[in-house]
Amino acid sequence: MQNPLLETPSLIHTLTQSTPSQQRAALYAHFTPTASFTHPFCATSSWSLSPTLNSRWAIWKIYQWYKIMSPHISLEVLSVTFNEEHLKLYVDIHQHFRLWIVPGYDAEVWLTTVLTLAVGDERGPESVGESRMKGQRHGVETSRDKEKGEPGPWSYAAVADPTTSTTNANANANANADSDVMVNGDEDGDAKPFYYITAQDDLYQTSEWIKFLSVLGIAHLLVVAWMFFATGFSVVGSYVLVPITWAMETGRLTTRGRRIKR
Repeated sequence: MQNPLLETPSLIHTLTQSTPSQQRAALYAHFTPTASFTHPFCATSSWSLSPTLNSRWAIWKIYQWYKIMSPHISLEVLSVTFNEEHLKLYVDIHQHFRLWIVPGYDAEVWLTTVLTLAVGDERGPESVGESRMKGQRHGVETSRDKEKGEPGPWSYAAVADPTTSTTNANANANANADSDVMVNGDEDGDAKPFYYITAQDDLYQTSEWIKFLSVLGIAHLLVVAWMFFATGFSVVGSYVLVPITWAMETGRLTTRGRRIKR
């Protein structure tokens, strides 16, 4: 990918809704050979036994089984946000997962997929690690960002909606080929960066992933009921143990923690 914001939705639809051959071609064109994958019900770490037998091959098989279980998936990419500094894509997804073997089964779920990226070149995912852009952080900047010192993560939802604010309009402009965004080559004619996926993490709320296990929705209702019960318990507990809150506020109880340093 050279423009993750605009290309990611198409990639996700291809991985989940295309033919098996198109699915494999898209995965092998965008995932590195040692990419990892995590989901509430399956996962593979980063590994490689040979150029063809590696964790990317395992991810391909996971996607194959996904399509076998649910050949007709309804899916919508709601938004994509790109954190340039840490090379992270956050993708909000709404999907209907239907098991053909179970009549009437339809798991409607919302999830956030986090894609970790790495910079390579036009040779493909195998180039990751070989072509690091020296003197630059592994991300992209606009000339506006450099002038103002703003990191500016961009949003696919902002790019897709022309009625939003000026910031979003700028994001839309940056998607054009004649933009000054370094994703498409900067003002000085530097090489265009290529982004490849090194990890995919599918994140579901408990009330969402439980839907896969509940044909009639009973388990989902139980989880939601438990969540409301826990909220009520928190309210009661905050009143019962209010002396602890008072001790923290007056300094009689130390509350200082430590910042996590990278």
